[in-house]
Amino acid sequence: MKRAMRYSAALAVAAGLALAAGCSVNTKLVYVPNPPAADAPKLPAKVAVLPFEDGTENFTYRGGLFGKGQYNLGKAGVAGGMGALPPEFWGKSFADELAASGTFRSSRFVYGRSEVREEDYLVEGTLKKADFASSWEFPNAILASFRATRMSDGKRVWEKESGASWESPDVSTACAVSMKCSIGKAHEDWNRRMNAVLAEARKDFVAALAALAEGGPGGSAGPKAAEQPAGEPVDRTIENILKGK
Repeated sequence: MKRAMRYSAALAVAAGLALAAGCSVNTKLVYVPNPPAADAPKLPAKVAVLPFEDGTENFTYRGGLFGKGQYNLGKAGVAGGMGALPPEFWGKSFADELAASGTFRSSRFVYGRSEVREEDYLVEGTLKKADFASSWEFPNAILASFRATRMSDGKRVWEKESGASWESPDVSTACAVSMKCSIGKAHEDWNRRMNAVLAEARKDFVAALAALAEGGPGGSAGPKAAEQPAGEPVDRTIENILKGK
């Protein structure tokens, strides 16, 4: 039985045709965050996100001949098909995800701790897998760890690991050997999987901050919102809790 053409195989065919024709196409993935939910919680917290560290395995491509293997997008892209997704890209994407959620007062990407100004939390991460399958025998895979430090006292208040593993979708009917279509489908697929991974981390981060506001895990965060002094706004009390006061 003939196997369906996955986008990984279609990219290889399309890239070969493009090279033969002297064509070029933009293979850079631009992350599009999840839209904010109508009932998204609001936290009076400012967040800075650093470039993630590279914790991927030491390879750019592994596998057999004829494209049967995986590319490590954390270190290199797929020629003519998918641009590299280095650790810095993941830090920027998570900062965009937090900002787009509508939950935080602000969220921005910074290149170093010296750029942190008024932020309440500093988020760091480690990219552990960004494996792009070059055939159906291998899965695509994303794995990243996240952690956050409260700037007021330097305390680690959150840690999370999130990932996904999946087969490349069949694009034989939609794209045939169209390079533009195959690259578009690959980008859509990876953006969708990143949406799920980063949204899971975001939700867990918000839950951790909510636990702090309730005086739960994370250590003596001060009075609960329900126990605030008379006349003090709830937002002010929560803001003080987030800052460790």
